Amino acid sequence: MVTNLRLGRTSPDERREHILAVAAEAFALEGYGITSMSTIAARLGGSKATLYKYFASKEELFQAVMQRKCEAVIGPLEELADAASDPTTLLLSFGTVFLSRLCQPDAIEIHRTVHGEAQRFPEVARTFFAFGPEAAYSVLVPALGRFHAMGLIDCPEPRLAAEQFLAMVRGDLHLRVSSGLIPPPPEDEIERQVAHAVHIFVHGIARHPPVI
Repeated sequence: MVTNLRLGRTSPDERREHILAVAAEAFALEGYGITSMSTIAARLGGSKATLYKYFASKEELFQAVMQRKCEAVIGPLEELADAASDPTTLLLSFGTVFLSRLCQPDAIEIHRTVHGEAQRFPEVARTFFAFGPEAAYSVLVPALGRFHAMGLIDCPEPRLAAEQFLAMVRGDLHLRVSSGLIPPPPEDEIERQVAHAVHIFVHGIARHPPVI
């Protein structure tokens, strides 16, 4: 539960962060469709006019919430992609951080919100894909392309390869967590799942010597 904050006594940046935290909680608990700007303003303990000074619409506010949450996942991945010197190291590190963050409660809340609301509110799905999957692909695809250009892997379609790799990493494990069947897995289970996916994937894109 996000605690109340006296918005009038805080800086604009602090107010914005508090609004995002309160809105995120409201979207998770009540869903995108039911949550209104009036609902969020009431939770904030302020007026709707104050809320509209920061966000022009519920859709804009939801986009900001999604961007903030997704950046917590994507930020570390960018550092890994820049530092990796070989494909296997990249994929092991990338996959482990990706799946670990994906199974955290905040990320699971996003996943459930999107699946529960996307059919009635397509903007929810568009926002999620822009700041979630697409952001991850934008990091992994250039790295795979770089290794392909260096001759380290045979990966002429890095975008397709990135999509399939991350699907392998998520696997059945993430589906079970997001469905509430199991709690977030321990680190060693995440590492086991990612290592298995990397083993299969790397063998599939390894640059084999030509058959004579």
